[in-house]
Amino acid sequence: MTSTPRTTGRHRAPRRHRWIWPTVIALVVAVVTAMLGTGGTYALWNGTASTSGSTVRSATATITTGPLSAMNTAVLGPGTGVTGTFTVQNTGSIPLSMRVATTSTKVSYATNSTTTAVLGELTLRLSVVGSTADCRTGLSGASGRLAAFDTGSGSFTLAAGASAVGCVEMDLDADAPQSVAGAVADFSLTVTGTQVSA
Repeated sequence: MTSTPRTTGRHRAPRRHRWIWPTVIALVVAVVTAMLGTGGTYALWNGTASTSGSTVRSATATITTGPLSAMNTAVLGPGTGVTGTFTVQNTGSIPLSMRVATTSTKVSYATNSTTTAVLGELTLRLSVVGSTADCRTGLSGASGRLAAFDTGSGSFTLAAGASAVGCVEMDLDADAPQSVAGAVADFSLTVTGTQVSA
């Protein structure tokens, strides 16, 4: 009995075109990326319409003040006070939150003292009153040393077109030393109006 030798050999599988799948995947990725980048819709029809014209105007914030009256000729002794009034009006078109602060001081004729010592003996007080006749010493309100006086924002609010009377009181401390006698203190107050936040 004879055996037939087994032959071994390699044969090639038929070639497949492998370049098709990478190309298809690349095209799909490119199309999806392009669609994500546009972020729009893909409709066949579009429509637009316009509203009628509108006008928007900005508001104005302006105030006017009158002079501080009736204090220039007054003299103070220890423990006494003097008052004066001024008017402020909101001449703008929006409500304003008001602030009053000392912006300058000057002391003169203090031969035996210093400016700091004189200003340290003076207290300023501000109240909002209904009329000049209502202004008198002893009213409650914002107070502080003359040189550093500041009501802070929101001391009072003025509606558009409204006005108010400020009552200013200046007091000399009851224990003021003799060294401040004869001193003259000049000061300026600044009134600021800020738009009331909605």
